[in-house]
Parts: sequence; structure tokens; C-alpha cells
Amino acid sequence: LLDADHSGTIDIGELAIFMPVIMPNASPYMLLHHIQKADKNCDYKLNLQEFTLLINQGIGRDIALGRL
Repeated sequence: LLDADHSGTIDIGELAIFMPVIMPNASPYMLLHHIQKADKNCDYKLNLQEFTLLINQGIGRDIALGRL
């Protein structure tokens, strides 16, 4: 659902399109800050392992709750 271009990764742009559903006032900078916590290879994209890490560490919940 999030991987709109079917590349096998979720880039910041794809996640930014979905973010208003979770948090209407999310800024791109806040999103980048949280993605960098899980983006182990620093390519500004989340592969399945990195996305799973983002969810398992509660970072997705932090984004939804507006925590920085």
C-alpha cells in the first residue's frame, strides 16, 4: 500500500503522501527525523526490514502521536 512505485522500498515521498491519514499536521522534517532512526543504510528509503524496525520500536506510534 505504501510502496506506490513497487520498488520494494518506501521512500520519504511515499510515506509523506500517507502521513496526513495518520497525522494531519505532520511536517516533512518530523517525518525525516523519524525515518532516519530506522534507515540503517541512510538511503532515505525503508526496506521491509527497516520498516519493520520502525514499527517494532514504536517509532510509527511516536509519529502518529506527534512525538519528536
